[in-house]
Amino acid sequence: MPALPLIDFSTFYNGSEAERAKLAATITTELQKHGAMRLINTSIPVETIEEGFKWVRLICANFSRVTPTDGSGPMQGKKFFSLPLEEKAAIPNERNAKPQRGWSYVGSENTSKLDMLENNGLEDEKEHFDHSSAADTEFPSKWPSESSIPGYRQFMEDLLEKCHIVGREVLENLEQGLGLHQGELLNRCCASPIIDELRMNYYNPISIQRLNTGKYRRAWPHTDFGMITLLFQDDAGGLEVQDRFSSKPDAFIPLLREHPTEINVYVSNSLEYMTNNYLKAGLHQVATPIDMQDVANGTLQERQSIACFIKPRREVNVGPMKQFITPERPRVYEDLTGLELHRVRVGKLYGVAT
Repeated sequence: MPALPLIDFSTFYNGSEAERAKLAATITTELQKHGAMRLINTSIPVETIEEGFKWVRLICANFSRVTPTDGSGPMQGKKFFSLPLEEKAAIPNERNAKPQRGWSYVGSENTSKLDMLENNGLEDEKEHFDHSSAADTEFPSKWPSESSIPGYRQFMEDLLEKCHIVGREVLENLEQGLGLHQGELLNRCCASPIIDELRMNYYNPISIQRLNTGKYRRAWPHTDFGMITLLFQDDAGGLEVQDRFSSKPDAFIPLLREHPTEINVYVSNSLEYMTNNYLKAGLHQVATPIDMQDVANGTLQERQSIACFIKPRREVNVGPMKQFITPERPRVYEDLTGLELHRVRVGKLYGVAT
């Protein structure tokens, strides 16, 4: 079974000029081949990643109580109480074509509508919470009260900033690997204010029988909206990316977590548009884990992930850059702004007018 290699990103920070050039070439090749790659040893430490997952459980999980046994994590040994449903419902993500902000209930989002032609009656089995930075005043974030979850907002805004930095570092590598001038991608990505989006995903335990009906999946095959996506996942399994080299159109490659600092990176729609399909967005899904696919009965354990969507500036043209329009590769996409593309995609997701 094919697998995506782990790419050691510490070379970007510590390597020689030649080693950094090799890293940039590797990153570009992997993203061109698969629309996805796996990074380890970025500037985001394992302690931050693990703490992030503890907050995911707190904000999304439908538990009455979560108590750490080792005295670690936020609130240092105190009991974690999940938000009651009525408090989550008070900060809802509105199902419209604007950037997503707040809590989305199980079934609110239907990823099958994005890239699948046959999607009638299909549903996602996850809930999630989306936010941006405090500096994004055009589309303000929604937060639970500080008294309900002390420290949650501050941690998540700090994590978003760390992800933003790594996202820009990946784009810097792509500039070099694609032979672009410095800033040709970075200048299309908003440095200030940060308008990237951070999402906490929580997947409830679900029976294999329910999944085997063919109507439900934790997330159906889809692509994301921004320039790139950074994704942290736990050890539950099920994440897959399309196998573009298989003779089977529905073949996917499992992306198992093998390193504590591992980040999955996907090419997203805006970068696909900018490169005129040279870098195609990575089609990915969350399915039944590979070691459970032959099991007829039973229950999949809960799953958690954290995604950061690195967004282009809202007013910037995300249509094809001139370097990627040639007689051999004619223009595929028309010009439109980053916000216009987002509205088209999220409008399709929710079935609403843009």
